[in-house]
Amino acid sequence: MVNLVVTGSIGLDDIRTPFGSVKNTLGGAAVYSSVAASFFTNPGIVSVVGEDFPKQHMELLKKKNISLEGLKIMPGKTFRWNGYYEYDMNQAHTVNTELNVFEKFIPKMPI
Repeated sequence: MVNLVVTGSIGLDDIRTPFGSVKNTLGGAAVYSSVAASFFTNPGIVSVVGEDFPKQHMELLKKKNISLEGLKIMPGKTFRWNGYYEYDMNQAHTVNTELNVFEKFIPKMPI
């Protein structure tokens, strides 16, 4: 049973910091919001990803008891963000954003 519906982006991020870097890491507002909410309630995500979205990211969300009933997988690439942080980790610097399948995303609530 879903008590909270979260809609927004799910992305694959490339991030650099003074402390290291990662590529294709799980990101996006819907991810962060639903993971945080999962400590207090039963969230569900309404969003879209491309065919390139890694299965291990799906499994991580399921392990957090986040419903993926409203997640649509579309032909094409998942939303991507590339950016960096300097020593002020509160300030992100965007290098590139690719909306991909998220560009035409129209949220539909599952029944």
